[in-house]
Amino acid sequence: MIEERLLVRLRERANAHGTVSVRGEVLIQEAESTAEEVSAALAKLERTGLLSVLAPLPFLVVKLRSWSGKDAERGTPRPVAYSYSQLSPKRVIESYRPAGGDALMREILDTLGESDPTTFEGAVKNFSADVIRKALDRVRRARSLRKNRTALFRFLLTKMS
Repeated sequence: MIEERLLVRLRERANAHGTVSVRGEVLIQEAESTAEEVSAALAKLERTGLLSVLAPLPFLVVKLRSWSGKDAERGTPRPVAYSYSQLSPKRVIESYRPAGGDALMREILDTLGESDPTTFEGAVKNFSADVIRKALDRVRRARSLRKNRTALFRFLLTKMS
């Protein structure tokens, strides 16, 4: 279906806010369709509420409504990212103790290229080893990064838990 192919292409091009800017001819070529079919599919997707067209073809700008950056369930609180600034003073002092020879901590440090284990003790305390290892696996498989491995790791921990 043209709508599904088009939606997949738009999601691939979306920025962090779910906005897509693309030339019409590029989108038509990627969707392997005609201009009329793409226009009709965009209108249908807009009617169903999956996107809103901010600027029409030939220089299309759309806003995806079902963007993954939004919480699907507003009532459920998201896990809070660990940070030394969010710890009580007592826990801040405890967080500076050496990690020792923990295998999971060594895996985190080796994967992220970090040398200070104290910055990751909060992650080991607050997240299960399974979630940490899944996040580390995703970091290892990342082809390109916007920031760095450590930032991606911290982001994935909160999303995967």
